[in-house]
Amino acid sequence: MGVVSLDHVGIAAPSADLPLARAFGAGPLALTEMPSGVAIARFGPGERLEVVTPARSGSPVERFLERRGPGLHHVAFEVEGALASVLAGLRAAGLEPVGSIEPSSDGRPSVFLHPGSTGGVLVELVEGPRRA
Repeated sequence: MGVVSLDHVGIAAPSADLPLARAFGAGPLALTEMPSGVAIARFGPGERLEVVTPARSGSPVERFLERRGPGLHHVAFEVEGALASVLAGLRAAGLEPVGSIEPSSDGRPSVFLHPGSTGGVLVELVEGPRRA
């Protein structure tokens, strides 16, 4: 699959006022609204933690919070090579994407894999290393 490393871990929460962020010394988190209706902010060591909050009614994370409550939302991995090629190989292996390739919060191509095809974990794949 060309996984290079763990990119980040997403934590669903009703707001950006996350006790874990405060424990890691983060000040007020500046949220970035995504086209999907969620808002995110990175924090923690190497900014490898990401809070995911609803930005509008009916957003995917709002439904997640209603069903499961706050907590682990997704695990993201950096992949090597073109994400479209990696995704084709994953489909052949039986993994199913959720939606299509879209820009991540930092502009890299990304796609989510359906938890029903990954053993119950929502997995995000992002193309290439983080941008400075």
